[in-house]
Amino acid sequence: MVALPQNMVDGTGNFVLLALPFFILAGLIMERGGISLRLVRFVHALVGHLRGGLLHVMVLSMYLVSGLSGSKTADVAAVGSVMRDMLRKERVDVAEGAAVLAASAAMGETVPPSIAMLVLGSITTLSMAALFVGGLIPAAVVALCLMVLIWLRARRSGAPVSGRAPFRTVAASGVAAILPLLMPVILFAGILFGVATPTEVSSFAVVYGLILSFLVYRELDLAGFMRTVLDSATLAGMVLFILGAASGFSWTLTVAYLPQRLVDLLQGINNNTALFLVGSIALLIVVGSVLEGLPALIVLAPLLLPIAGQIGLSELHYGIVLLIAMGIGAFLPPAGVGFYVACAIMRTGIEGASRAMVPYLIVLIIALLIVAFVPWFTVALPNAFNLGG
Repeated sequence: MVALPQNMVDGTGNFVLLALPFFILAGLIMERGGISLRLVRFVHALVGHLRGGLLHVMVLSMYLVSGLSGSKTADVAAVGSVMRDMLRKERVDVAEGAAVLAASAAMGETVPPSIAMLVLGSITTLSMAALFVGGLIPAAVVALCLMVLIWLRARRSGAPVSGRAPFRTVAASGVAAILPLLMPVILFAGILFGVATPTEVSSFAVVYGLILSFLVYRELDLAGFMRTVLDSATLAGMVLFILGAASGFSWTLTVAYLPQRLVDLLQGINNNTALFLVGSIALLIVVGSVLEGLPALIVLAPLLLPIAGQIGLSELHYGIVLLIAMGIGAFLPPAGVGFYVACAIMRTGIEGASRAMVPYLIVLIIALLIVAFVPWFTVALPNAFNLGG
């Protein structure tokens, strides 16, 4: 009992976790300062004419907005609050919109600067730059699979195709989105080329967001900013408390020789990498649904990553697989907390959204298996930038 509180404190003491509250604050500033809205409008002008257009817009918007904020709650709120009224106006089933929003948020766990990535980098030896770069293509693969399903379902239901936006509209929305789009580019380049640490980049994201919200768009006043700071402090405190408690739990499992038991189990399946990958995915999805995602990652990742390395898997690739599996668990109905958040923001019932989620959940798992068994999607970019894979 003496060691347990110390391990809880140590779990929140990693230097890289200083970036966590800054990224959360940056995400809320994006949501309330009109920055996310301009990104969604730009994506709508680009792909809104496709069959099932608004749902395509939701997937792509979640991919882009996830590159601005590490908080999935902030991402879901930023995109969902904008898309909700658009879906109702076009008479699209809001329950299906909630399902697509949840599926897209699960995908976004590997789009930097995800909080889950920051946590994984803090509890393992994985390079933060390699994680940030390696997660981009796997998230794009999942997004593409979701968009194919949306198109097929829209075609089958005979959904109408809206006209393509005029060039003037696309150009105007593109110009309005230039400054918001510069943020992920600057964040990504700063970390990739070693100009700044994730902590320094996260503080820059806050300053950049404030400049856009206060001076350029003028959609955030002082009172709104103070509410945003309080909300981000509450959310960051919640995440760090979960991290501390899960670190203590992880230490307890280590004392109970769980890692050795996992190694014994692995030897019992004759180092079968395919079985190990499938078992890990199932374990993270189930446990991530029960433990709200992050605690499952904190408890299991330090135990499973060394085993993955021992049987010849790339630890970076395996880490990205764990992140996506954890994301699916966090947004898995009916227990996933993230799924309830998506339904609350879209103002729809849990039952209808759960039924609508089934086909998207199946495609999410198929896309995850594709990423898991094709390591190239994860290691190609890190190898290209000599970050290691």
